[in-house]
This record gives sequence, C-alpha cells and structure tokens, in this order.
Amino acid sequence: MEINKAIILCAGFGKRVLPLTSTTPKPLLTINNIPLIEYSIKILKELGVNEIAVNVHHLKQKISSYINKNHPDIKVFEEEVILDTGGALANAKQFLSDDYFLVLNSDTVWQKNYILDMKTLIKNTIQKNFLAGLLLARKDKSFDPNLNADFSIENDFLTNKKNYIYTGFQILNSSLLENKEVKPFSLKEIWDHLIEEKQITGEVFEQNFYHTTDLEIYNKLKNKDIIF
Repeated sequence: MEINKAIILCAGFGKRVLPLTSTTPKPLLTINNIPLIEYSIKILKELGVNEIAVNVHHLKQKISSYINKNHPDIKVFEEEVILDTGGALANAKQFLSDDYFLVLNSDTVWQKNYILDMKTLIKNTIQKNFLAGLLLARKDKSFDPNLNADFSIENDFLTNKKNYIYTGFQILNSSLLENKEVKPFSLKEIWDHLIEEKQITGEVFEQNFYHTTDLEIYNKLKNKDIIF
C-alpha cells in the first residue's frame, strides 16, 4: 500500500532556539543553506508522497510565503491558536482522509539513508494491522547526547519503557482522528491509548540522528557537512 498524504508539523514557537526564532520560524532555519523544512519535503518526495500539508502558527506568514513561493502544491493549515500536535492533525483530518498518512516533525534533519527503515515501518504497520507506528533512534546514535529516550519495543509492540528516542516520523491510521475535536491536545494522548491497547508499533534505525534541539546543537549542526 502506498502512502499518499503527509503533514509536516511547523507551528511550534522554537523557544529553545531563541533568539533566532524571534524573527525566523524554526522550520526556516538552515543547515548547509537548506531550510529544515526542505529536509522534510525531500524525504517525503523520496517516499513517493505526493500530497503534503504543513501547519503553521508562530511567524506563520513567513512559512506560508515560503511554501507558496517554492512549493505551491503544498497545503497550508493556519492555526489562530496553537493546537499542539494532536489538535493540528484534527484540524487537518479532512485532508488526512486516506487509510494511513505520515507525520513529520520539521526539526529533524532528515537523511536519505533513513528511507529503508521508514519503508520497513510503513510496511510492518500496515501489514500487521497496527493503527500507528513510530520511527525510533538509538541514544548512542544521537548527535545531541542529552536527548532523552522516549519508548521501547517488545515483540513488535511499542512500550513506554525509555530505551530509544522518537525521531519525529510516524505513520497513523486516519480512524484515530474520527472523533477528535479541533482543540489543543498532544498526540501523546493517542499514543498512550494505543500502547495500552497494543495497537502501535515501532522501528529502530541504526543511522545517525540529527535533531535541532536547541541553539547550541543547532550551531554545532551548522558546522557539520550534512547533505541530504
């Protein structure tokens, strides 16, 4: 089954990257002169996803202008009130109406060598009838050594044991949004329920994980020769 739709989460305030994000939204900060959002768009194109959306709130006009100029086919969902990760998906649920869709955080520097593991996650989630799947990274592969672990995997099931870092890439079934109101709430509410019901899986990759956690890490990433 091909995945045709995805949303890139771009509405956050980027407080940990201040003062840069007082004038530039975090998705437009650059690594190797490429805006962070472009790494997300590139990886989705490599995965064959043709219908992409972004949500925006903080400095939303700057992101909207960038998208309209460079990627006019991408749909922009503007949030008057920041809706958090769950509310953002509920706000876009008519767009995210296929059986499964992808969600990406825009502060991970996505790399082409992640694709095989992404495809494995997508395949396993769908074939094994999970409602969601998260891509995870090993702590010793994280460019930011201080990033905390989030989840673990036991017999294909995601658990709340903290062994691996959530990368910001996930696959979700649209049925999870059916009864969700457009109001601020975190996707963690959905994850916790799915973990309890054993309806969510995960995939751990062996690649280096680059995440623009804060200003210090961002400045270090800028000095690395990172190429998609």
